[in-house]
Amino acid sequence: MNTASQFQQKSQAQQPPTAQQFQSQYLLQQQQQQHAQPFGSLQDGFVQRQQHHAQSQNEGLNPSSFLTQSLYQGGYRPNNQQSQQSQLQNLHQQLQQLQQPGTPQQQQQQLYSLSAQQQQQPQQQQQSFFPNAQISGQVQLNPIPVDGSVSNQAHWQHQVQLAHVAKNSNLPHFYARQAASSSRKLLNGSDSVSKQGSSLVDITKSLLVSVQESQQSQDQQQVNEGLMQHKKTTNDVSMDEEEEDQRIRIKENNTQLWTALDLSGQMIASISPKLFHYGFLRRLYLNGNNLQHIPDAILKLKSLRVLDLSFNKLTEVPSELGMLFNLKYLYLFGNNLKSVPFEFGNLFQLEFLGIEGNAEFSEDLVNIIAKKGTRGLIIYLRDEAPRLPPPEPRKWIEIGDDGEPFLGTDDLKPAKDYDLSAMSNNSFTLMSYNTLCQHYATPKMYKYTPSWALDWDYRRQKLTEEILAYKTNLICLQEVETRTFEEYWVPLMESNGYKGVFHCKSRAKTMNEKNAKKVDGCATFYKTSMFELIDKRILEFGRVVMSQEKYKKTEDIFNRFMNKDNIASISILYHIPTGSKVVLANTHLHWDPEFNDVKTMQVAVLLEELRMLLLKYTNSKDELNKIPLIICGDFNSQTDSAVYQLFSQGAVKEHYDFKGRDYGKFTSEGFNHPFHLKSAYGAINELPFTNFTPTYTEVIEYIWYSTGTLSVKGLLGEMDPTYAKRVVGLPSADFVSDHLPLITKFEFKKNTTNKKVKVDFRDGSSSRKA
Repeated sequence: MNTASQFQQKSQAQQPPTAQQFQSQYLLQQQQQQHAQPFGSLQDGFVQRQQHHAQSQNEGLNPSSFLTQSLYQGGYRPNNQQSQQSQLQNLHQQLQQLQQPGTPQQQQQQLYSLSAQQQQQPQQQQQSFFPNAQISGQVQLNPIPVDGSVSNQAHWQHQVQLAHVAKNSNLPHFYARQAASSSRKLLNGSDSVSKQGSSLVDITKSLLVSVQESQQSQDQQQVNEGLMQHKKTTNDVSMDEEEEDQRIRIKENNTQLWTALDLSGQMIASISPKLFHYGFLRRLYLNGNNLQHIPDAILKLKSLRVLDLSFNKLTEVPSELGMLFNLKYLYLFGNNLKSVPFEFGNLFQLEFLGIEGNAEFSEDLVNIIAKKGTRGLIIYLRDEAPRLPPPEPRKWIEIGDDGEPFLGTDDLKPAKDYDLSAMSNNSFTLMSYNTLCQHYATPKMYKYTPSWALDWDYRRQKLTEEILAYKTNLICLQEVETRTFEEYWVPLMESNGYKGVFHCKSRAKTMNEKNAKKVDGCATFYKTSMFELIDKRILEFGRVVMSQEKYKKTEDIFNRFMNKDNIASISILYHIPTGSKVVLANTHLHWDPEFNDVKTMQVAVLLEELRMLLLKYTNSKDELNKIPLIICGDFNSQTDSAVYQLFSQGAVKEHYDFKGRDYGKFTSEGFNHPFHLKSAYGAINELPFTNFTPTYTEVIEYIWYSTGTLSVKGLLGEMDPTYAKRVVGLPSADFVSDHLPLITKFEFKKNTTNKKVKVDFRDGSSSRKA
């Protein structure tokens, strides 16, 4: 329930709510339970009494107390309910007229006419209705002086039109009242409510529809569907706010019943810090007040989609506002602003920024927004923003013989200060890195990244510098384009003492030669001074399952598993200094969290095929764990996933990731494998994140190793946390992939080098029947 619905109950003069006033019996029960509870101190406009705090955390904060306290602060006293309903209906009808068909010039004239009509209303009636509030007719809108070339632009006409709509929205709790009025009509079965809505946001949407449709058609033409069919669309934000509210509430089993707060027209001069504790807010209305300063703490309200700060006394807005990347509508009409900070370039989801009424606003920015709209302004601010100070180098974390890390900050040095390529009798280093294929690094996918930082020439150079700077003995890359591997990475890496193995995703087999060269895959490079390649295999998960009888062909195999073309590249290496064999698997699992069961099955196939491969070349099952085994890559699976549990615990039988799915014996008997594996970064309880975007920041990449044969002696530390707080996501100018590289130093255990296992890797096939 939103604040408007709660406010509707407030007008019932202390009578308990009835079932007819609620569409949800659950909400009715909640309100009846809260009815007898007193509100907190009226001097604190944002928080309930301490004794109700625990209940609010569990059941959702009570917006009634917010609104009641704010009403007293604003001095609202409804003297006449009929007068109240009449004025609300009048404003509602006026705003609806703005959505009638007509030319921009006709709409603008209509707006001026509506404004003039409101100014002619008897002020005594308005003063009796809102004694301490700003009256919209008295609010001054000082237009930005523009010439004809600007005023005739459609984007600027939107600014003028919506500025007048905003001016009419400065009455106390205007948005809540408007929504409550609409709710009453719906409950009474009235069909007079506009389907389009008449709030400032509704009218904004209606004005921008044609512009958005044009942009969407252009974006669709730029996307190569053949390449993007199995790639996540991280920044798809087409869902309506109310729809998204409901989806998130259901998914998280969230009991927070309201996500909007209307404090408009309250003559507030400062904001209580306690307001910023409510990170769940998605809509916040602070228009029509006396605010001269917005606290930096607004950074905490990262869920905001709509923020109205119109008609205050602001001379600047904090740069932290630019970190609220979920904002879609930001209204700054009628203030005293001269510019906006470059950090607004991070607001990649912003559909409209209202600036009219700031008379001294930057002429350059006005021209941009008039010609190219809000999106054009955001792109300009993003691309022209000064470079951030470079991040601190990632540190090298040494791991002791007891498996414990040395984490003293004074002892940690940049990893690049170490020579990770140094020859050693019984150790080697490995990097695993999802480099972000250039076909996925598009302006549509990463709207918050400067266009010049997405340029492939720039990114390729930065990737080259980063990969070669660490000088690891083994390098496992994911999302490497086939042509780029052949024409760029192979000659480059060979000149630096490496040789490589590459396998691309299965879809390449269905394409012509030209398009097949654009498909990405997994590349494995090894330092020739330390390793020799004995054998290599590719596992196409779908092909393996279909070609072997031991994998039951269920509906989930056909409908969910088979249409994913992920692969694993297996290299069998000979470690020259010790004579030990190393089996190295490099993989990239499917991305979609809706298909976690598929990822689990992909890992099960990988581990089963590795078991069969090693079993053929060893004397017995007991020797499976005596061969060094490393499995690394992008697993697109968090630490609470079935994939992680299967790797780390050796088995998983009941897990929500594959609940209700049928993969034959794997789901009926449980997934399991015989290897003793551990995450290399488990020594530090994993990194804070390995993938960093505005909508998804998680640990999804790992380096798994056999604990009986290898031990971890060093790890590449986390990304500079100070830098991470200054960007909304990666890629950036300094980190050109949305993933972070992982690096581990491994040491052979003594029993591995002293007691040799007879292994013959000369011939064999990774695909065979049990």
